[in-house]
Amino acid sequence: MGSTNWLYVAMNFAIVLALLGGVLYVLKRMQGGNLLGMPARKIKVIEMVSVAPRQKVVLLRVKDQDVLIGVSPQQINAIATFPVSADELQTDANPATAEEGNNSLAPMARRLSALLAAAQNKDKA
Repeated sequence: MGSTNWLYVAMNFAIVLALLGGVLYVLKRMQGGNLLGMPARKIKVIEMVSVAPRQKVVLLRVKDQDVLIGVSPQQINAIATFPVSADELQTDANPATAEEGNNSLAPMARRLSALLAAAQNKDKA
């Protein structure tokens, strides 16, 4: 009887870990602004490196420029700017095809939105 109890606990723990992984994945996708058909952000953080406990160097992409900035508690300084190549711009314009093929959540989000709108219209009638 004791071994089935441990098995039950282990299964529940695995389910909780899987749910946590799913939530973290969705939150990561929402940061880019492209989940549920939301427009993509104009400023993207490409990379961030901590150089001291409260100081960072951040590479941002703004339109067709990469901007390297230094961030400290007192100030933010632009260090350098770099032009972005056409290949990188194309990758930014199509992140779903660059990262994961045609496996995007946008069609599912549109369908869910249409179903919710239909349900709201049904309730109003």
